[in-house]
Amino acid sequence: MTHDLADLLDVLDLKQSADDRFVGRNAALDLPRVFGGQVAAQALVAAGRTVAGGRTPQSLYADFLRPGRSEVPIEFVVETVREGRTRSNRSVAALQDGREILRMSVAFGHPDVTEPRVGHQTPTPPAPPPSAMPSLAESVARYGGLDGMWTGFDAVEIRLDLRTVDGGSRDLIWMRAAGTLPDDPLVHAAVTCYATDLTLLAAALVPHGLVIGRERDDRHAWDTVSLDHALWLHRVPRADDWMLFDQHSPVASWGRALSAAGIFAPDGELVATVAQEGLLRASPL
Repeated sequence: MTHDLADLLDVLDLKQSADDRFVGRNAALDLPRVFGGQVAAQALVAAGRTVAGGRTPQSLYADFLRPGRSEVPIEFVVETVREGRTRSNRSVAALQDGREILRMSVAFGHPDVTEPRVGHQTPTPPAPPPSAMPSLAESVARYGGLDGMWTGFDAVEIRLDLRTVDGGSRDLIWMRAAGTLPDDPLVHAAVTCYATDLTLLAAALVPHGLVIGRERDDRHAWDTVSLDHALWLHRVPRADDWMLFDQHSPVASWGRALSAAGIFAPDGELVATVAQEGLLRASPL
């Protein structure tokens, strides 16, 4: 089964079983466990379904507690932590067979235009336009093609340019939903959340001579396992328009790696920031 954008939207369309409980199915992907970006995006949707008043996601933090099993539906239980004047806070537990596989906290809000606001952002990195960059599959063709773990990831279009900056590794990657999304900010936030888990941890392998999409070298096949995930939405991006991920990995140590990215809209605005820590595991070929 192809996991395209229509399938992703169906996966994100959770079924409500009670006021604060939702159930979602899993995407059919060739992975040994449920894709973490899917669970995080579903948890964000579950939280958003309990928030009224036009408030949109502003930040989230998720802990991946156990690997999810693709054959078991996921139940999402939402707790209202706080309902304030300008912000709503939710906690979400993602469960399989009664055991938590993810725990997420989410904050929602909307800008208060009646108060003075300051604004600044880091400069937009110079990057070729997406039309001038190869697709992920094209970029790794000379290395032997995409690894099998990428089979079925057709919901998001990925174009990338790998280059060295200041002696370290920096990946400039364009992403967008592979089709048009409905005009629902929660859907755009969820698809953005899903996209932030696609390439981020692989950035930790690039300093060691590997390329994103080909997570192996002459001796090992590398596996990345998400431990936690933090996302700040400075505004909800339009996820079916191009988003430029300026990602890098500042450190890898003791089998763990940290990766981070600034996410820019086509007009150069920094719309989101993401950070993630994960395990790096190598098995002999």
